[in-house]
Amino acid sequence: MRQGGRSYAALRHVTRRQSWHDAVHVDLNKAGVAAPLRVGAAVTLVFVVSGLTGHHTLAGFGALGALVAAFCRPDPYPVRVGRLMVLGVAMPVSVGIGAVLGVVGGPELVGIAVISLLAGAAAYLVWSLHIVGPGAVVFMFAAVGAESFAREARDVIWAVAMTSGGAVVGVLASLAPWLLRGLRSAVTGRSVAAEQKSSSVRRESIRRTLARAPHRVLVARAARITVAGALAAGIAVTAGFSHPMWAAMGAVAAMQGIGYHVAVHRGVQRLVGNVGGAVLAAGLLALPLDYWGAVAAIIVLQTVAEIMSTVNYALCSLAVTPMALLMTSLGSGLSPAVAVDRVLDTGIGIVTGLIIAALTISGADVERLYSQA
Repeated sequence: MRQGGRSYAALRHVTRRQSWHDAVHVDLNKAGVAAPLRVGAAVTLVFVVSGLTGHHTLAGFGALGALVAAFCRPDPYPVRVGRLMVLGVAMPVSVGIGAVLGVVGGPELVGIAVISLLAGAAAYLVWSLHIVGPGAVVFMFAAVGAESFAREARDVIWAVAMTSGGAVVGVLASLAPWLLRGLRSAVTGRSVAAEQKSSSVRRESIRRTLARAPHRVLVARAARITVAGALAAGIAVTAGFSHPMWAAMGAVAAMQGIGYHVAVHRGVQRLVGNVGGAVLAAGLLALPLDYWGAVAAIIVLQTVAEIMSTVNYALCSLAVTPMALLMTSLGSGLSPAVAVDRVLDTGIGIVTGLIIAALTISGADVERLYSQA
């Protein structure tokens, strides 16, 4: 089948009733609590310390760093360590890139191009290291937030420092059960060799994992994400929307799944979740919440989002949307009307992402679609 026929089949798949039914399917048996609670605890600690020390406008960057705890949840702890270390560096780097863009200023299209390239690089990184979690869109969100915040050199330093501190908290929170078992073993003298033996089978160095990755395929996929993000933001700019990078994030979020069918599911789920989340966000932004009120809402929403991430991405987005807007409002303040912009921008991004995915779909993906018909 030629590429034109593949793309047509892919676009038809979006309109299939089964595609929408599968996208809104909920499986509560997949819900977990322990890992989400550790993520919530890490974010809580960062917000509390930031609030008590008076760094209210910087608290969001610390929380973004702490979100590294949301990655690598299925990985055995010895494998998780190296991957979390990479993420703990990647998150501050993303914030630093965005903050530098904010200080330098310049044409809006330059910022769109740089952050879209960052999204592609982040996607390549998580794919090549087999990192499970929120994906490249988190690094993109961090860079966008830093670009809006930073206006002078010291802002860059503070943002990167807060993100780095939060990342340390996030890594420790993710590894907490393993570290505590090791500490208990050291104190009691009991060996944990059996656990180490079972997990060492799947242990692999970062270097070896990168060496085994299908780089040519992943580079092509990362390039698609870069193009989709930049194109979605460009369309939003042309349409006169105030937050074009939200459109770029919508495209990236939809496309960061490996297969086209996953992109369709994530796109539908993110769109449905954003509509409901925008309504919730508008209500929360209309309330006279102070720092601590906003933080309490963010922590609850973040924990719910982590629990729902394995159940259904629409429910996850339902919590993520107001959480992200509340986190953004800590540094700049937002009106309830911004929730409408969020839905429109995200809609543009999702549609753009799915079209790009359809135009570049592989033969293997088309066969998978037909097998599901």
